[in-house]
Amino acid sequence: MKLNKKVFEIIDSAENLDDRYEDILKLSINCKFNNCTHTTELNCAVKKAISEGILSQERYNSYYRAKKEAEYISNQKNKTKAIDYMKQKKLFQRP
Repeated sequence: MKLNKKVFEIIDSAENLDDRYEDILKLSINCKFNNCTHTTELNCAVKKAISEGILSQERYNSYYRAKKEAEYISNQKNKTKAIDYMKQKKLFQRP
């Protein structure tokens, strides 16, 4: 039972990236495209903020890693197994 509660806490925190990365969310409003991934698109406000020193590369990396983790977990049918796999590969970052 404790494991299930922990899994839901991890999934909840992964799905609520906007709360943990409000600064990046605010920057992304100024991106040219509303589906910007902040990776390779032209006129990306987040990438521009990094190049101007407004946003640190480390902060962006943390956001991107958390976003990928959330996508991975949400796409898996067996959430516990997905989280265990990520822990084994040291891909999982706790909030």
